Amino acid sequence: MPNDNWEEFEDISGYSDSGTKRGWKVAVIILSVLVVLLLAGLALLLFGGKLGINILPTEPTTAPTTQAVTTVPPTTQAVTTEPVRAEVPNVVGMNARDAYDDLNAAGVKYTIQREYSDTVAPEYVISQSPTEGTVSGDQKVILYISKGPDRPAPTAAAATEATKKSDKQSSSSGHYVLEGSDSRLIQKSELSGMDEQELTLALNEIYARHGRRFNSAELQKYFDAQSWYHGTIPPDRFDDNVLTETEEANVKTILSVMTEKGYR
Repeated sequence: MPNDNWEEFEDISGYSDSGTKRGWKVAVIILSVLVVLLLAGLALLLFGGKLGINILPTEPTTAPTTQAVTTVPPTTQAVTTEPVRAEVPNVVGMNARDAYDDLNAAGVKYTIQREYSDTVAPEYVISQSPTEGTVSGDQKVILYISKGPDRPAPTAAAATEATKKSDKQSSSSGHYVLEGSDSRLIQKSELSGMDEQELTLALNEIYARHGRRFNSAELQKYFDAQSWYHGTIPPDRFDDNVLTETEEANVKTILSVMTEKGYR
């Protein structure tokens, strides 16, 4: 007979609907925590490096050491050029013109000093320094040329008179327009009475003493007629350094007078 007090029936099976719901909730919570932890770990793995957080052990990295390479510049050796040397010919006792030719042919530079001599004829070489060996660069041989026996220099008046007469000499004349212009200082007073032609001859006479030839046919003809002249050096090869200090001063004096007279 059915029990009418069914509400008092006791379930002895142990089944409870509320207990099942609590179990599901716990499982969901645990699963959610696991998911969160998994996502957090994944985020740290992916972005931890950027945030300065390393969750995995890493080996220290050492930048390779670069050693500076020092390049030593190649040693440059200075190139030394040996000066050109020339053999010195011995020209003692020779005529000055021949001595100049020998020295020029040997490529030797020289300078001249004139001295009085009672034993060596005028315009001959008394001595030279050095007498032998070689010279190089601008080194010069000194030639001592005889001026003949010592004698007093002519007075200004006598020199001027001699100058005036010189232009009237024959073509075989051995006289100078200005006597001693290679060994004494010429004064302007000696030149005051000379015309343009005489001054031109006096000026070029200084160069002619050293064997210089001339481009002017008139000058060349005049000096060729002088017994003391031996022209061997072309104008473009003549070295003004052969002039002595006295001769250089006399050149300047003659040029200044020619300028004052309006000849230059």
